[in-house]
Amino acid sequence: MALIARIFGVALLTSALVAGLGLALLKPDRHSTDIVVILFLACVGGVIGAVAGAAREIVSAQRQKASNWADTK
Repeated sequence: MALIARIFGVALLTSALVAGLGLALLKPDRHSTDIVVILFLACVGGVIGAVAGAAREIVSAQRQKASNWADTK
């Protein structure tokens, strides 16, 4: 469960960062359709964050496995 929470946290963080970046760069008006673009960028950022979080967990698991293997020799 902690693994899923860490991956989900990284996804939410990147989603918020990408949405904030979109807001800063596009500066949408009150009645603008730029909000759709910002929401799309936030979704893409969430997917990228989920992939990055999963990759981070895989790498850390491989490191632990490699360090345990070196101790048994």
